[in-house]
Amino acid sequence: MVVKLFYHIVGRPIRKVLFLSIQLLEVLLRTANRAFHFYGKVLTILHDGTDTKLFRTTAYDELQAYYRDVTIRVQGMPNQPKISIILPVYRVDPAIFRETLASVAMQCYTNWELCIVDDASGISELQRMVHDFAAVYPGKVKFATNSTNVHISATSNRGIEMATGEYLALLDHDDRLTPNALAEMVRYINLNAQSDIFYSDERVIESDGKATFLVYCKPDWSPFLHLSCNYTTHLSLYRTTLIREIGGFRTGFEGSQDHDLMMRGVEATDRPIIHVPFCLYQWRAVETSTAKSADSKPYAAIAGVKAVTEACQRRGRPADVQWEPESFHYRVRFELPTELPLVSILIPTKDHGESLRKCLESIFASSTYPNFEVVLLDNATTQTAALDVMRQFQSSHPKQLRIEHVEGPFNFASLNNRGASIAQGEYLVLLNNDTIVQSPDWIEEMLRLAQFPEVGAVGCKLLYPTGKIQHAGLELQDRRVANHSFKELPENTTAYNNITKTVHEVSAITGACLMIAQEKYHEVGGLDEVFLPNGYGDVDFCLRLSQRGYEHLYTPYATLIHEESRSRGRVTETFERHYMISKWGHQLMNDPYVNLNLNRDMSFSIDSEFPFIDPTGKDFQDLLRAHEAGQLRETQTLNRAA
Repeated sequence: MVVKLFYHIVGRPIRKVLFLSIQLLEVLLRTANRAFHFYGKVLTILHDGTDTKLFRTTAYDELQAYYRDVTIRVQGMPNQPKISIILPVYRVDPAIFRETLASVAMQCYTNWELCIVDDASGISELQRMVHDFAAVYPGKVKFATNSTNVHISATSNRGIEMATGEYLALLDHDDRLTPNALAEMVRYINLNAQSDIFYSDERVIESDGKATFLVYCKPDWSPFLHLSCNYTTHLSLYRTTLIREIGGFRTGFEGSQDHDLMMRGVEATDRPIIHVPFCLYQWRAVETSTAKSADSKPYAAIAGVKAVTEACQRRGRPADVQWEPESFHYRVRFELPTELPLVSILIPTKDHGESLRKCLESIFASSTYPNFEVVLLDNATTQTAALDVMRQFQSSHPKQLRIEHVEGPFNFASLNNRGASIAQGEYLVLLNNDTIVQSPDWIEEMLRLAQFPEVGAVGCKLLYPTGKIQHAGLELQDRRVANHSFKELPENTTAYNNITKTVHEVSAITGACLMIAQEKYHEVGGLDEVFLPNGYGDVDFCLRLSQRGYEHLYTPYATLIHEESRSRGRVTETFERHYMISKWGHQLMNDPYVNLNLNRDMSFSIDSEFPFIDPTGKDFQDLLRAHEAGQLRETQTLNRAA
């Protein structure tokens, strides 16, 4: 008895403390290991000092080993297409141009040709450099010079005319390809032989070649995002016949000619657009480049507005397009239907009268959309204040507010399904009772997107009462199922290329504020009342829609405040997580809109466990010297043989 008492009073607490201490130690060791690993990579990327010699040497050795490996691997691929690199040139710094040419020469894949067109630069040194390069690579370089300056679109088209390759790769005269660029493109061509268009991740480098920006790890093909910004731009690879079919670049779109070309290219093919998740291109931020500042080429924004406007018209979706200098993106405001459809706003509620009052007040007082109804789904409210709020708003808005009383335990899915069954609107909005409208045109902005046949759910920007982001779309997180992207970040965050300020595709939308055509809601059977009555039902609903080919969109132009889960509170959802994993495991592991090189941490940060084969700073210079030394040895060997 004494022993048992001692064990319960002293032994068990000590055992628990020791167990927790061991767990904490394991976490600290793992964290320290990853921090050491990541620190070395950061220093390697951002610094060229001698104090990083150990880290840099290791990374450089890994880099060279990878290049040797990918050279061998790509040689074993069945399809070995010739790739024509289109390189328009105009008065570029010769030292920088030397690096551009060297980045082509260092390619692990050797079945390329370089089509260079000088747009009447009048700089003899540039022509000499091209001739010297052509002498080293006989038969692989084509060169022409314009008699007058005709700008980049016409100059690039002349390069396309010279091309004999099956694919075209676009390279600017002051940028660099990574040595693995063409090799990785060819590997993905072999995986997707029917596709006409490929694009990769990229990085911005400074004028001296050092990296002060992280790699832009892009999402898979996202057509609505692409209208808002040319996120695919570098490196882009096109099937040559496709580009010739659409007439190449259009003059009059200089500054946004790449964006215009891609938009017309995707319209001309019905084959998948392939994202290659490698950093294969380094965009140099010189003073005259839009990589440095959009102000350096104000004409580019004007041309971009024109290009996006015309794309919308060609697609039968006229829109007002505006340049947004804060985000460097375009705001595309599609026209609403001529006859504005009825929108039914479904609000499940239970007690919490003050939250309900603020929600209904914001809807009726702030919303500018003229044709909506509110269906209030009351789950056995007993709170006097809440009942008073219902009576008050039903009295003041008798034609727009209906109340459906539902008994039983709180079941978010069942309540919304009940609401959808009696709603009269062509479109439904699922809305929590603890939300407050901030954007008067919130319904219009969501409807602009929900009206299209390929669009499933549309979500808005939800903010906490503190002003921080609560929802900007949901990202899939394997065994964690899903979570809100950019949660707790400031509303004006510039994270991930200003993505929270831009309309873009997401894998799922929170049910706290979700618009969908009523027909599509019923097509997939609404929300799951049995297995997912509350948690993760919105994710399951969106994945079922995705299974039928629908896309989901987030818009930042509809903003609401959300106090989050007031009616049902927080609960344990272990069963729901297991159910989702067993049903959607593959999808949860592969969110197409979260690059596989990023952490699933709601902020799209780069995962340090995945190395970036991307030489910058001293690494690139070392590779360049090694390449030139190899060329010299080869020349000496040939001379001795002669």
